[in-house]
Amino acid sequence: MGTLSYDDLNELIVSTGEFDMVPSHLKNFNLEKYLYSEAGGHEALRKAVDRLDADYDIILIDSPPNLGPLSDGSLIASENVLFPSHPNTIARDSLEILFDEIETIEDKFDQYDIKTMGAVLNEVPSQGNVAREVEDWFSENFGEDYVFKIPDRDVVEHAIEYRTTIYQYDPEEAGYPWDADAKEDIMASYDQIADYVEGFL
Repeated sequence: MGTLSYDDLNELIVSTGEFDMVPSHLKNFNLEKYLYSEAGGHEALRKAVDRLDADYDIILIDSPPNLGPLSDGSLIASENVLFPSHPNTIARDSLEILFDEIETIEDKFDQYDIKTMGAVLNEVPSQGNVAREVEDWFSENFGEDYVFKIPDRDVVEHAIEYRTTIYQYDPEEAGYPWDADAKEDIMASYDQIADYVEGFL
């Protein structure tokens, strides 16, 4: 993988106090081109994760929205998929394409069984017929208990603006004291997802 070896993933880990993370980088676009031509490129991330020194309980992989070696590699490395989406028609159609991609990967790599855990609908509006129809589609395809909804709240953007997580975000200090209740709503939604993922694994 360029000048890095699989063992070098350990050197990219940044500790935030709440969790460890490996930041993304614009050079990932170049990495994708490399993985297309590299033998076994689709399994590169899995190999790197297998060589981590730390023993993590859960590793979350946030893959790019487009289909390609990076997203395929993420599916192979995790084998458990929680689909993030928006409650709109385009996102629904994109997921149907992703389902086909998962079947293709499983056919190509017999040793992998990619499990669908559910879906997370982001920025769900409080009203709107299209959003309701798409939510119903997700419930029909994943099961109502496996579709998690994140309400559309400005507090998420404010936390990003403040360069922090929603959990560390302080509405008073940031100048948005009215965010307090919305922050609690968002955290409750995230906590529900975290409890589910922990129980699933």
